[in-house]
Parts: sequence; C-alpha cells; structure tokens
Amino acid sequence: MNESSMQHWGRRDFMKALGIGLALRTPGTVLADSEGNTSSPKMPTESFIDFLKAYGEACPPSLVYRDGQDFRAWQREFRQRLEELRGPLPDRVDPEVEVLERVELTDHQRLLIRFPVTRFSRAVGYLLLPNGLDRGERRPGIIALHGHHEGGIETICGVRQTDYDPYALRAVRAGFVVLAPAWWGWPGRNGHVERVGNRDKCNVAQMAASMYGIHVLNLHVQDGQAAIDVLSSRPEVAPDRIGCIGNSYGGRTTMWLTVFDERIKACVPAGCMNHFRERSLKLSSCAIQYFHGLLRYGDVQEVFSLIAPRAMQLQAGKGDGLITNRDRDMIKTVVEKAYRLRKAGAKLEYVLHEKGHQLAWDSAEPFLRKHLRLTKD
Repeated sequence: MNESSMQHWGRRDFMKALGIGLALRTPGTVLADSEGNTSSPKMPTESFIDFLKAYGEACPPSLVYRDGQDFRAWQREFRQRLEELRGPLPDRVDPEVEVLERVELTDHQRLLIRFPVTRFSRAVGYLLLPNGLDRGERRPGIIALHGHHEGGIETICGVRQTDYDPYALRAVRAGFVVLAPAWWGWPGRNGHVERVGNRDKCNVAQMAASMYGIHVLNLHVQDGQAAIDVLSSRPEVAPDRIGCIGNSYGGRTTMWLTVFDERIKACVPAGCMNHFRERSLKLSSCAIQYFHGLLRYGDVQEVFSLIAPRAMQLQAGKGDGLITNRDRDMIKTVVEKAYRLRKAGAKLEYVLHEKGHQLAWDSAEPFLRKHLRLTKD
C-alpha cells in the first residue's frame, strides 16, 4: 500500500482489516512476542463487579440515619445532597396545553395532549376525565407514571390491550382525574429510538445526555412537575389533593417526583423496592433510575424516608424476580421507622400482593380515596 492510498483509509477500514487479521487466528494459536518467545501466558479475568463490591464495602453511604439524630434535620441534609446530585436543568416555561385528540368513551374522556416543559422540550400525555362531574365540582387528581412496558402511556391508559393492569384507566374509572405523561423513549416521545438499534434505549439516552452533564431522570422529574402544573390548573381538579402512582420505572419515578414535589399528598410506588447497591453488583439497572453518586450518601430506603410524613402505600409483589426479599424487607423496616419518627405511622401502608411485578389497583384505590378525600364512586 502506498502513501496515497493510506491517506484514504479511515477508522472503519482499519478496524475491518484488523478484524480480518484476528479472524485468521484459530483457537489455541500461539503468537510470538517481540523476542520470539512462543509461550502462551494465561490471561487474568479481573471482574468489575469485584471492584464495585470492594469499593462499596470500603466506602459505605455516609448519610444513613443513625439513632439519636434529629430526624427532621437528617431529612433536610439528605435532601440537600440529592439536590446537589441532580445537576443542571433547562429553565421551565409555562405549560400551554395543546389538545391533539379527544376520544369520548363510555365512562370517561381521553385527551391526548402536548405541552412545553422548557424551550427545548415538549411533554406528551393522556388526560383522562371522568364523566358525570357536577358543575363546579373538583376531584382529586392523579399523576400516573408508566414503567418500561413497551406501550408506555398507551398501556396504562388502556389504549393498548395487554395483560398489564392499566392502572391509569382504573383510576379514572374510580372517579379521579388522571394525567399520564410519557417518558423519553416511549410512545409520544420516541422519535429518536430508531437510532438506538439493539441497544438499551435508556442507557443510550443517558450516555448522550451525560455529555452535557444532564440526568435523564432529572428531566423526567421536571416533566412530572410540569404535568402537576397542568393537572392542578384544570377546573375539575382540587390542586391540594394530588396523588402519584406508578409501577416499575413508574414506581421509581413516583418515588423521585414525590420527594421533589410536595404538592403530591399521597403516592403509591409499586415494583421498586430494591436496592441500587444490589442492582450495581448485578450490572442490571438501567441508567435513568438514579442520580449519579447516590450510593455515596444512601440507598432507596433513605430516599423513601424523605416522603414522610406524607401518605404513602409501598407495594411489592410476591415472586417479583426484580426484587429480593432481603432488600424489600429492609426498605420496609427503615421506612416504617421514618414514619414513626415523624409520628405519621397511620399514613404509611405496606402491601405485599400476589400479582408479581404489577401495581395492585384494588389495594391502591381505597388508600387514595382516603388520603385524597374522594367520596364519589
């Protein structure tokens, strides 16, 4: 190859040629080193999991609550650390609502809406309005957050028929006004997914956002707060009676949104009673579930403890393969203590149901009716 042809070689050409060269090797091929030795050294297999395990044991979370501390002071300090971990966000704009579609159904109306969150982004969601409201009547509002199910808001609002319990649809049929916002990567906000290919769409989005110092989770919290603005402004909604529900990633975002927005008076996070420490050692959590650096200060039970004394029903399903019994029970114990310390034990419920990785609406409904004061059927 002459110098002129080499100049036209790019990285792809080089890697292709390298791959051909490697393919010519057969298993067991012994290569000579620079001095002609042909011994075959045994390559080590160091594990990154071993590194994480050892590092986590040597550097445990530094802000776990200790007996004897002022619990409210601990809550303030831990929340401040979380605020620092969140990083930058674009400024919010007024969420002027655009109605894209209106469907009249037997017991409710379903509006497909879009509204700006920042100068750079718009949120999409389904607004579900129960039929039969009296003139001037205000009902409790619920923010319903979807998980990783491929249908996103279409699944939880009953637009797609699946074996997944459509808890947003169940909520509007119970008489609540419901807004279900779509997360980045799911129907309504998935215009970029074709570029992801076979990779994990959550991890790919976070990889790209990290170059700007942005957490996708933080964008979703901001989207959720904009959704609360929209829901609270509706004439059918009592803005002082807002709830939040979700399963899996929807349960995780229910946890985070409730922590950062005290307009939420009652929440039902389901399918998320697992530790990030445990997830890290299994290399199994998607990258938009947590704020980077969280384990320096605490884990899931510490985050849930910030919700006290507001009403919360923690749900977990028996046989949920994503949650270990040990982690689930530890989170329950720590959060129960947090509510006792805030003298709010009556506002915490724990439901261990038989539905696996699902939100059990039959348990959530009476809890939300009670704490959001919904009296009509």
